[in-house]
Amino acid sequence: MSLIPGGCVLWLTGLSGSGKTTLARQLDLWLKSRGIHPVMLDGDAIRDLLLEPAGHDRATRLRIARFNARLCRFLSSQGLTVICPTISMFNEIQSWNRDNIPGYIEIFLDAPIDVVRARDPKGIYHRFERGEASEVVGLDIQAEFPQSPDIRLPMDRHISIESSFATLTSLLNGHLYGRNHS
Repeated sequence: MSLIPGGCVLWLTGLSGSGKTTLARQLDLWLKSRGIHPVMLDGDAIRDLLLEPAGHDRATRLRIARFNARLCRFLSSQGLTVICPTISMFNEIQSWNRDNIPGYIEIFLDAPIDVVRARDPKGIYHRFERGEASEVVGLDIQAEFPQSPDIRLPMDRHISIESSFATLTSLLNGHLYGRNHS
């Protein structure tokens, strides 16, 4: 069962530590409670599926983002609802998704760099500060933030994940059920 005819893709993008995976997991449960069984394509899991060491340089990130986008399009064309939490902050990919994925909904988790550095669940920013990591989006790889996302969620330190999720589901209801599907 899909939310809209022909499937849809809920593309959650934002810096590492912005809350993409946390919100995607909650979204997955929320949809399942409504009888919709989405496919979850977490960006980190996709890297593991590629069966090759995948770097974090801009070119590799762009290649993986293209793969994610095409996989999302393929699955949604089968009538599935796809949730894809991924950094992939490239305007080129965002534009391609809009042009090539019917039912594409872009959700931008807009977290300031100081907030994600403080959260740092994977230790990426801390390793960067110690000189043990490089090629971090938002630091030494420029993030191309979405120019006109369907949903923009501010994710600063004063907004709880629960509040963000409530806002997300409210806005999604408007996007998913308020569309004209002629």
